[in-house]
Amino acid sequence: MKLRILVFDDDAELRTMLHTALSSKGHEVTALADPSEFPFINKKSCPCLPNEPCADILIADNVMPNIEGIDFFKKLKKNGCHPLINGNVAIMSGYLTIHYMNELNDLDIQYFRKPFKLSDIFEWVDECQVRIEESRNTANLNP
Repeated sequence: MKLRILVFDDDAELRTMLHTALSSKGHEVTALADPSEFPFINKKSCPCLPNEPCADILIADNVMPNIEGIDFFKKLKKNGCHPLINGNVAIMSGYLTIHYMNELNDLDIQYFRKPFKLSDIFEWVDECQVRIEESRNTANLNP
């Protein structure tokens, strides 16, 4: 199953690497430099329907211009963003404090400390894919 993955990172090299690596696994990847480029950031509610999300997985750097990754995700979660409700969200950072890690755990957001191994990202994406497929199968059984 091909997933739609949104990647946000102001580091062009890392953004390109993630785009290339995740695309090579057959996923549809959109990689943006800044969350303010995300068309739904200022909507009052997430336009993504549970069975037709704007993305299946969101991955963002925490330290970016205009908005930190964790604040971006909080804003989307408040607006009912589908990937956030289902725990298919990750933060990448070289500067994760205990405070941030506790907050990410409370929000059910995965974190990857930079530098990370691509195999760890692939493993997490595979876990998300299993959750997504299970939720879609359950939704199909209970219309």
